[in-house]
Amino acid sequence: MHSLHALRGIAVVMTVWLGTCPGAAIGDFTLNLKVQAGRREQTVVSGKPNIPLPVFPAKVMEVVSVQWSAVNGVRDVTLSDVTLHVFMDRASSSANVKPSAKALYESAVIVDFEPGAKSIGEFRMPMPESGKYLVRVETIGAAKKVGREIVAEMQVFVE
Repeated sequence: MHSLHALRGIAVVMTVWLGTCPGAAIGDFTLNLKVQAGRREQTVVSGKPNIPLPVFPAKVMEVVSVQWSAVNGVRDVTLSDVTLHVFMDRASSSANVKPSAKALYESAVIVDFEPGAKSIGEFRMPMPESGKYLVRVETIGAAKKVGREIVAEMQVFVE
């Protein structure tokens, strides 16, 4: 069986892309989180109540793709120095909002969002063992301009 450390090295990370998104919803900063495996997929959008957390089913060693996007739909407001923080870690609920030292995946990038700007990212990895995992994308620093941090999260249940 592969060690957790080796599996971390298998994760493929896509770069973050910034650009103007003409179709961005006016008035809100939005995070979208999509999890896929095989022909199954599930999407969560920030700002919508997700209690309990949506659960995405996966199998041990199945490759799971996690994609996220952030769109600044706030008209005439530039959001500067916003950190997009993304992680996947073993967790049974969103009460654990910080990744552990053994998180399967974690990334953070600091971005400036002009009105209508969009940033996207993705990673793929085989799920190492059965259990519950939390996938979370969040802002750090957006509250300075929009009054709150933005979060989209989902649980991945691996059998």
